[in-house]
Amino acid sequence: MKLIINADDFGLTKGVSEGILDCIEKGIVTSTTAMVNGLYFEKAIEEAKKRNFKNIGVHLTLTWGKPTLPVNKIQSLVDNKGCFYKRTSEDKPNYEEVREELRAQIELFLSTGIKPTHLDGHHHFYAFDEEILNVVLDLSREYNLPLRGMPELMKHYTKKGVRSTEVFTSEFYNENAEEGKLLDIISKYKHFNTVEIMCHPAYVDEDLINATSYNKHRKQEFQILISEKIKEFINKENIELIAYNEL
Repeated sequence: MKLIINADDFGLTKGVSEGILDCIEKGIVTSTTAMVNGLYFEKAIEEAKKRNFKNIGVHLTLTWGKPTLPVNKIQSLVDNKGCFYKRTSEDKPNYEEVREELRAQIELFLSTGIKPTHLDGHHHFYAFDEEILNVVLDLSREYNLPLRGMPELMKHYTKKGVRSTEVFTSEFYNENAEEGKLLDIISKYKHFNTVEIMCHPAYVDEDLINATSYNKHRKQEFQILISEKIKEFINKENIELIAYNEL
């Protein structure tokens, strides 16, 4: 089994970014995805470079914070404060605006000098609208980047020739952010070839509390992802920890 442990939301806040980097150095996290509109994005990238860590993808977003493009170019995506809507599946945006905003996010990441390893989406936004999914798949092909996959979407990935892991799971989250649960999740999928487990470790800071309701469990995730018991289990089971650029 080849296992990717990907930490979402790199760059969201200082506490999130430093927590992720420490989980990479001390624990089992192998990969992260950055929010280019995060409060700490530029400094997070600087810190990653100092630590010589480059397994970073783009955490595309249409549901949190401010856009990359000027508001007048993407009016269907933002509210009267210039922030992304907390979009639901019933909302239908201008799909060309979606394409241009997401491309701008990728280009902003590329401007840091780091080649992204893959793409994924904040709140899995592309899983709920087939037209948005097609836009994201097109961008994955355009930039030759793997895309985080979900079982119900894989037929679309295959059709478009987009790479992903065999399995993706978001089970290590919220009340399931427990050491025993993570061991169960790894055991559940260990017979597959390539698996991604999503995680959200962080040092909880005031900016994080203000940014999202998912905050207290991030500290628990951090402690679990650096635990010796988890590392020993992975070694004992001969599980190979990889990043997306090793698919």
